[in-house]
Amino acid sequence: MPRPAVSTVAVLCSALLLTSACTGEPVARTPAIVTIGFLAPLSGPSATVGADTRRGAELAVKIVNEDLTSVPLPLGPGEGLPRANHPRIRLLPADTAASGTTAAGQVRRLVSDQGAVAVAGGYESAVTQAASARADELKVPFVNGGSSAASLTERGLDWFFRTGPSELSYGRVVFSLLKERQSEGTAVRRIAVVHMDDQYGNDGLSMIKRFASQIDGDVVADVGVGAKASDLSRAVGEVRASDPDVVLTLLYTPQALALSEDFRAASYEPPALMAFGAGYADPDFVKREGDDAEGVCSRFAWSADLAARNPAARAVAELYRTTYHRPMNDDAARAFTAVMTLAQAVDEAASPSPADIRSALVNLDVPGRDTIMPWDGVRFDDNRQNIGARGVVEQVQKGSYRLVYPFDVARARLRWPMS
Repeated sequence: MPRPAVSTVAVLCSALLLTSACTGEPVARTPAIVTIGFLAPLSGPSATVGADTRRGAELAVKIVNEDLTSVPLPLGPGEGLPRANHPRIRLLPADTAASGTTAAGQVRRLVSDQGAVAVAGGYESAVTQAASARADELKVPFVNGGSSAASLTERGLDWFFRTGPSELSYGRVVFSLLKERQSEGTAVRRIAVVHMDDQYGNDGLSMIKRFASQIDGDVVADVGVGAKASDLSRAVGEVRASDPDVVLTLLYTPQALALSEDFRAASYEPPALMAFGAGYADPDFVKREGDDAEGVCSRFAWSADLAARNPAARAVAELYRTTYHRPMNDDAARAFTAVMTLAQAVDEAASPSPADIRSALVNLDVPGRDTIMPWDGVRFDDNRQNIGARGVVEQVQKGSYRLVYPFDVARARLRWPMS
């Protein structure tokens, strides 16, 4: 007697295990919306930078969620994330108020109360340190693009990833430029450092002392500045007395503006000032300083000059301009890249599980052409630092930052002394 035919339902159950009726257990499905938290200083002294980073993050989400065939990035064409039935991303911005305690509380709220499966953003390194430690406790991925303290990726955290360069990467390009100047006969051995007295500034100071040997240099002034400092006349006095060849700074916007004001008050201008980003990368600094910003140099991870040569960067910069009626800048570009990297990991994971997203980040390999940055791409080492990130140096010339180093890709000639 022939055996009864196996039903279609039974075949599907045994082969695919798709339904709870077959297995007795519900199967996790990717929701129509994937929620990601985003941290930024949306109030307080760094609020202008926070607004830039928020715009960059929101633009990344716009590109993922909408069908933007004009943007030649992997998640530009088509709506949502293609590998998981096209879910869309919901971005939840949260104000850190430049406080580590506040940021850590925001991470807990975003994850526990709002259902965020991952967090991106962060600006001040000390704030990012506290927020990422909380994310590690909660076992959710934290992708940072804007904090540069080298120690952030040296803590052994399993859930923290940095897409942007660390101060070690930035230090290499800055001191490479100084060495080039030295080879042309320019004195650059006497270095004065004015830095925030926090993780960002102190890590940067250690990096500068480490790299100074490359130019047989000596740190002749080491001036720490408090987070609430508004009078930097003492710092100016110490710098002036040290007779430096170059001043290197690690300052946020209020302190960068205060230093410039007190330089003017003392009728002193150093031969050259090279900033490690932060306040000097804030467009508000150049706008408020006007002609007095001329000649200032800063390291960057993104360059509008180089963006013109990259089809993806050019398209994103134009979309940013038409969406927000302002040019894209370094802070916005780094936040954009952090969120886009996280979105690609969620897509690769095809799962809303934080553990699956983390695994996808660990194995992510994005070529440089699929980013808007002048990098080799995005690929994380064992410390979760992107080994493809690198920096460039720009100088304020005629009211705008122009790319001056590396020389082989420069769009303007470095002016030295800066005045």
